[in-house]
Amino acid sequence: MKKKIWLYILLVHVAVLGIVVLLDLPYGGIGAASCQWDCADAYRRIIQQGYDRTPTLAAYWLGQANWAFFPAFPMVMKGVMYLTGLSMPNAGIVINSILLPILVYLCYAYQSKKYGPIDFRIYALFFLTFPPTLWLRIQYTECMYGLLLVGTSWFLLKNRIYIASLCAFLLCLSRPTGILCVMVLAPFYFFNECRQTNRIGLIEGRFERWVPPVTNTMMLLTAGGAGLSLFMIYLYYLTGDSLAFSHIQIGWDRKFHIPGYWMLYQIQKKSHINWVISAVLDMLVIYMGFRKKLYVEATTLLVTFMFAFSSSLMSIHRIIMANPFFFMIVYACVIDMSKTARNVFIWLFFIILMGITVFWSYGTKILY
Repeated sequence: MKKKIWLYILLVHVAVLGIVVLLDLPYGGIGAASCQWDCADAYRRIIQQGYDRTPTLAAYWLGQANWAFFPAFPMVMKGVMYLTGLSMPNAGIVINSILLPILVYLCYAYQSKKYGPIDFRIYALFFLTFPPTLWLRIQYTECMYGLLLVGTSWFLLKNRIYIASLCAFLLCLSRPTGILCVMVLAPFYFFNECRQTNRIGLIEGRFERWVPPVTNTMMLLTAGGAGLSLFMIYLYYLTGDSLAFSHIQIGWDRKFHIPGYWMLYQIQKKSHINWVISAVLDMLVIYMGFRKKLYVEATTLLVTFMFAFSSSLMSIHRIIMANPFFFMIVYACVIDMSKTARNVFIWLFFIILMGITVFWSYGTKILY
């Protein structure tokens, strides 16, 4: 059965990727066309020059630095470039082309084990035509981040704490929001383990009953904290500021305010209304996640959303919608519809995905 599922996922993945490749041909090929914004600037400079010691004087990046971009994905890209001789854009495409089908399978296994049987054909079609998978295919860290997030959740579900802790360590080396995810997953794991222990009655005594859940939870939190701390120590050695990854974002107008401030700010300025719409859609899907009782996934998204929502609306569509937990909630909502409605959504998702792929390759700022 596993071979059949893998074969189907790979078939759909290759078909959709092939169409994306064809759409990108007029823009210089998928590697060059998809390497926009952070890929063309921050990741390229990290790979070619390393992290900046001081803010740059370059015209486009005046007063800014690449400290906000965590090292896991750039390091893997650099390794692939060294081993294969590929250019940076093509190395990023290859990495995410390999990771994406693994992510689809892991999400399928996780959601079916936790919430009941799932038709893998519908699941793979939904996932691989879901519009935010644009950011899972191009040279961004979203695919690796999503894989490590679901990997941590999957191995916690199977109570394989050592592998889950390794995933948490790498997760916190991939994006700053990784530590937030670990801080959400840890208490859910702890209370679930306590409930399981009490229910099956394997351990007698009040104190002994708490030892395994507490120890495992602390290991998970320590692993996540170690991943973040490793990057912070490096930044302190490089710049003298261990929180440089956060402080440098002030140059992008990322400043913490009460929730809702930035939405009202964008509405009053009548600019980036697409960010406002994305934030509203994010809130709706998170609400539906709680309605559908996907508590772990919805809470993880909520904490990440509030962190991003309170600092800026910039890229909030990518931060939340490209998270695999977001897809799981959307899937749980759509799968309850009629067969005709599901088919309509699959085709609608596919058309939107192809459209935003062209927009992205063209360089439009609407998806920034």
